[in-house]
Amino acid sequence: MYGIYGEIIAAAEKAAEECSQAEELLEYPEVQADKAYYLSVLSKYNKLNSIADKLAKLKKLLSSEKSAAALIPECNDAERDELFEEISAIKRDAARLASLLSDELGCKHIVERALLRFKFTAVSSKLGVPFAAMIKDYVISRGGAVEDERTECTVSGEVRGVSFIAEGEDVLSRLIPLTGAHKVFVTGGKAEELCFAVTSAEERLTVSDDELKITVTHSSGAGGQHINKVETAVRVTHIPTGLSVVCQDERSQLENKKRAIETIKKRLNLSHEKSEKSRIEADIYSQYKKKSTPISFDYASKTMTDTRLKAFSAVPFPLESPRAYIDALNALC
Repeated sequence: MYGIYGEIIAAAEKAAEECSQAEELLEYPEVQADKAYYLSVLSKYNKLNSIADKLAKLKKLLSSEKSAAALIPECNDAERDELFEEISAIKRDAARLASLLSDELGCKHIVERALLRFKFTAVSSKLGVPFAAMIKDYVISRGGAVEDERTECTVSGEVRGVSFIAEGEDVLSRLIPLTGAHKVFVTGGKAEELCFAVTSAEERLTVSDDELKITVTHSSGAGGQHINKVETAVRVTHIPTGLSVVCQDERSQLENKKRAIETIKKRLNLSHEKSEKSRIEADIYSQYKKKSTPISFDYASKTMTDTRLKAFSAVPFPLESPRAYIDALNALC
């Protein structure tokens, strides 16, 4: 029901139950009479209440994502792009909350797959390429993996874009603070853009049996006595979307059922893949538009500044300690 967050939500729900018990315990006169014990129960309640609060927010986000996805077929192109941006923003918020819950619960963090894409100009690529390499090395240093690396070059060989899939614990939520259209200051006060976006990678659709409604009827049309006397036609309906497929070409009900299920799953996957590609592109475009970022670069001095961290003001770039920088950034955010 909750996808990759199922285990962490189950653990958080258990903690939320303990929170209610601790809250009741605080009302007991004998507990209130023992100051030391009361304070220990209160401390436990505050911790569990924080978990319960994050759990409620995470469930609300996942419900909102599901509701937003259900609206996609009814939207026009402009509305659809806005909806895709909203869904991706929800995914990022959910990833961040899940990471915080993992820390508070002391349980295993979520392994995420994210698409990372960089866009450069002729000048910004000189710092953009090492910026992309820095993030790639960071993912690997935390036990993650990188695949499907691609480089986009001009005819003259200048790098204008880099992309790859990163997989690892909290990879999406930990890289969000680095996104945007960062300024690279060049001679004469001009600035060029170094764009970076991260979004959840294309997700595979899973269709469970309880989402399918199967009905059988008599086949229509030519086919002889058998096809008209026996209920061999099969209609399969995907309950969440209402998509329906009828198969009656085979003489066997079992074969028709098999073909109908295969057909509806194929159609659902094609529609899902199209939506995921559109969501990814809309999300990346919205992040590229984020102009006011706290990160900037100076091309002449080869330095980087992040106004959120005093220690990273006009520091030599590439950074000597990229992991310390990104970890400090996440602790701040």
